[in-house]
Amino acid sequence: MFMKVALLVGPLLLLLLTGVAGFAYSQIKFLSLPIPQSLALFTVVLPLLTGFSTIVVYSLTQRSSRNEQNRLTIPLIAVIGFQLIYETVVTTLALTHILPPDALVCGLRDRWMKLVVADDGDAVRAIQDSFKCCGFKTVKDNAFPWGEPSPCSDIFHYTRSCLKVWRKAEQVNAGLLLLVAVVVFVLKVISVIALLSGSSWTHSRWVRPFKHFRNQAAEEPEGDDNRANMRRLIEEGIGAETYQDEPSEGSPPRASEDHEDRPRVVQSSLLDGGNEWRDDGESHRH
Repeated sequence: MFMKVALLVGPLLLLLLTGVAGFAYSQIKFLSLPIPQSLALFTVVLPLLTGFSTIVVYSLTQRSSRNEQNRLTIPLIAVIGFQLIYETVVTTLALTHILPPDALVCGLRDRWMKLVVADDGDAVRAIQDSFKCCGFKTVKDNAFPWGEPSPCSDIFHYTRSCLKVWRKAEQVNAGLLLLVAVVVFVLKVISVIALLSGSSWTHSRWVRPFKHFRNQAAEEPEGDDNRANMRRLIEEGIGAETYQDEPSEGSPPRASEDHEDRPRVVQSSLLDGGNEWRDDGESHRH
């Protein structure tokens, strides 16, 4: 049931994540942000790759026999491991464009100067028009139109520089890439757990150690309770009756206690009376 719901909702969520990554890529390119466009493209491909691999793995495990599943286990683990490395790289690189904020100034400065040296006035104009700003640190700092000083603020009446708002745009778009990678990772973990919990896959010899560890972790609290109960019963038994190798001097011998506890045979008075009558008869005969 869970896998059916996941197969319906998962593709929609992955398409949404692809759209988010695509939007971030377009902003990175349009605003000439110092985030590698290759990183954004890898992030766009990530949800599609994850969705495709998940559907293929689920289909193979449902249609394969037990022996075929054992042969497929190693390749599947390799694919999952590759995707985890992929997501880790994307997450790490995205974080470098978010924190710390002061360290981003150097990258932004280098990027701005490359645009100036390349005489790419359209790219600088796109940044200035998007954020209604002029120049890098000041309104006169290498602003477009070029000039010494630049007439940007006089022409467009922009009164702020572009550094802070441009840096914020870098952090926001890098955060979108990070969000996509994290959500894809969570979806992959849920898919792997659902796969390992499936009835057709749990017999694989590669999955048994994980099942054994999970069952052992679940049984440990019950085993601790049983051991505690057993220890308590032993302590109560020791407190109720203390074992002694030799009886103390004041205590009576065990044999006498057993003798007193045993039933005693008492001679009947009828038998005694019968003996008296037998004695009288013998005396009369004499």
